[in-house]
Amino acid sequence: MERPVSARLQKESTSMSSSRPASLPFSRSVMIADKLICAGVLLSLGFSGLRADLTMVAVYVLLYPYLYITSRRQAVRHLLVASLVACCWFFIAKGQYGYNREMLLIGGYTVYPLFAWAVGLFGVYLMYSYWVRIFPNRTLPGKLVFFVVLYWSLLFGSEILAYHYFHFRNIATANYAGLPLVDCIHVPGWMQAAYLLNGPLYFLICEFSGFADPNIPVRAALPR
Repeated sequence: MERPVSARLQKESTSMSSSRPASLPFSRSVMIADKLICAGVLLSLGFSGLRADLTMVAVYVLLYPYLYITSRRQAVRHLLVASLVACCWFFIAKGQYGYNREMLLIGGYTVYPLFAWAVGLFGVYLMYSYWVRIFPNRTLPGKLVFFVVLYWSLLFGSEILAYHYFHFRNIATANYAGLPLVDCIHVPGWMQAAYLLNGPLYFLICEFSGFADPNIPVRAALPR
């Protein structure tokens, strides 16, 4: 009697484990690499010898082969959506950017914010998808709140570092007051609101599009 029961329990355990999405076999090393890339991009603003715009363009272009190498091809969808949101924002606010450093111009407008928004939104979502797994019984409102907290924390942290410590500033809107308490994001009020809302908008697009977890390998994301 024990052997059939044991076999049945083992079969159920195997079935349950197979129904859960597999983690990356090298998830820890990939997560560390992701964080190092994000930190490197931010810290590069503090080095006057590095062109922030060219660095951001290079990171954006290299993200595509990087995702393929780390078996996360499905994450390209998230990156493309981030690029779409960034393009829409750039079309709306491109005339509001002009930095105190040399920047690549196309059509008279600096392309730095275009690539910075695309890389930034995508990077936040990657970090979110790692850490949201620690919460059981995740609902959409709960996930949205967690994403917003993470997004705003990283947004304010990066803006404070860039403005106060790296002296990387948007001089085109320098006369506008920054957000209270944090004294960053010196832009018109409608742009400040957009900075806070671009992230949640991107998150909701990804959620309602039904995209797979960007940190799950393609083979694990496929339906069984």
